[in-house]
Amino acid sequence: MTRGVASDAMTARDRVVAALCACVALALVHVAMMFKTSAKQRRRVRGVVRGAGRGRVIGFYHPSGGDGGGGERVLFAAIAAAQRGDFDGDRRGARGDDADADAAEKEGEAAIMSRADERRDARSDVRSNSARETREWRATEGRDVTCCVYAGATSARGDEPVEDGDELIARARERFGIELRAPINVIRLTRERWARAETYKRCTILGQFIGGAWLGLEALWTFAPDVFVDTVGHAATYPIARYLFGCQTVAYVHYPTVSRDMIARVESGRLMYNNSRLFASSKFLSGLKVLYYRAFAVVYGWCGRSCKCVMVNSSWTKSHIDALWRVDSRVVYPPCNVEDLSKLPLTRPRLNARGTPVKKDKSSIRVVSVGQFRPEKAHVVQIAAWKALKKFKTKSSKIENAILVFVGGCRDEADRERLADLQQSVKDLELEDSVQFHVDVPYDEVKRELSRASIGLHSMIDEHFGICVVEYMASGAVPVAHASGGPFLDIIRDQHDGPTGFTADSVATFAETLEHLLLMRRTEREEISARARARSDIFSETEFNSNFIDSLVNSGVL
Repeated sequence: MTRGVASDAMTARDRVVAALCACVALALVHVAMMFKTSAKQRRRVRGVVRGAGRGRVIGFYHPSGGDGGGGERVLFAAIAAAQRGDFDGDRRGARGDDADADAAEKEGEAAIMSRADERRDARSDVRSNSARETREWRATEGRDVTCCVYAGATSARGDEPVEDGDELIARARERFGIELRAPINVIRLTRERWARAETYKRCTILGQFIGGAWLGLEALWTFAPDVFVDTVGHAATYPIARYLFGCQTVAYVHYPTVSRDMIARVESGRLMYNNSRLFASSKFLSGLKVLYYRAFAVVYGWCGRSCKCVMVNSSWTKSHIDALWRVDSRVVYPPCNVEDLSKLPLTRPRLNARGTPVKKDKSSIRVVSVGQFRPEKAHVVQIAAWKALKKFKTKSSKIENAILVFVGGCRDEADRERLADLQQSVKDLELEDSVQFHVDVPYDEVKRELSRASIGLHSMIDEHFGICVVEYMASGAVPVAHASGGPFLDIIRDQHDGPTGFTADSVATFAETLEHLLLMRRTEREEISARARARSDIFSETEFNSNFIDSLVNSGVL
């Protein structure tokens, strides 16, 4: 009897060992097949990319392309800056003579000094030196740079991926008005889904981290450039690029994967989109999650220190990245569509809720909210504030006739369900007559709504930068944003002659700020709009081009 039990136990153990061996064998076979199948592609890609130019090769790692958002705009603007070797971003053509370069330097320094309240005085000397270094680089190597892009097989939204450099150049022109120069080589990656959040139901950031490392290995095994520029935040790729493949590694960080704010919220038991009720209501589970975050932060910081050049999109991101990675990153504001939107008239047309021209006393002041229907965008807060505004005792046709217009897109089914919940909330609160939704609309319609709006609303907590807030300002809408993150620290800053926008931190303060703006005289509101538009100039593509190349040159990457 005992032998039978022992025999059964041995059989069970053997099965476990056999299963583990089979898993290891399959993993080894998979790795071997990856190396074997990519060997020919690797030789082919090397020949194509290296044959495209005699100078250095800059590889832009952006596997999640096709999202049509700010990250993709950063990618295309960075490629354009690298191709031109831009210092001041001027598109009038090459200006190689010293007189023009000196004039550009003086203009740049004057512009910086005129914005001394936004930029620390200590940076002015650095900017002057970087200008000279960048001119020298432009004169020697800046005209002989070859660019390649690591792109996923499918986009996050399921769009058709770019097949080659010509399609990528066309996408940059059609979606963002950015002109790129051929040749650009596209290196297709097949394992992009392994780095997506939706692939992992639990331990998402760890799963994405490991998946990102595997994806980065695929990218660099296929082709290792001289300079590896990550624009999506896959930190696991940095040590792989630097230590295994010998690349100069550059990171443009839109937001930290883990931050001190995230850890503090979990510790406090605060219920948020990234801290579910299950964890928020349990001290034990909260403690485990904090431990998980802190352990990940240590690894994340080590990966970040593998970069030779670190750029971030805002002061808020800088504070977190510098603390986690123990580096001195440089703030390079993302390129916003300032030039195009600034052409819109500041004076808004008098329209009713349907967009038909009417007389003054019948017109509706429009408040626009632009952003994808993601949980962190806090559209629920905006609807609650709108309801609170409508309940105020202030009797004014300006408030009664005011319209809130949501303009945004849905990435997946979860976003569509969230949108349906928002629309149901509007019905439940009896706000159908004053709230509109424009979903997945083309850019021309977004621009039209911006041209009609007098106020722009944004309620995300700790927004990393806030491109839509800049777009409000450039288009002439007075911004009202949450008093945190990039909008609070970098974008909405009072000038010597008055405010450029307003911030709030609760449903009540959002409602009060909206009431203040709606009851304001039209001319006074337009004065704020004019200041906001002038302020938006520092977030233009021109400024990005200059600062991006300056950062690469100063860090010794170029």
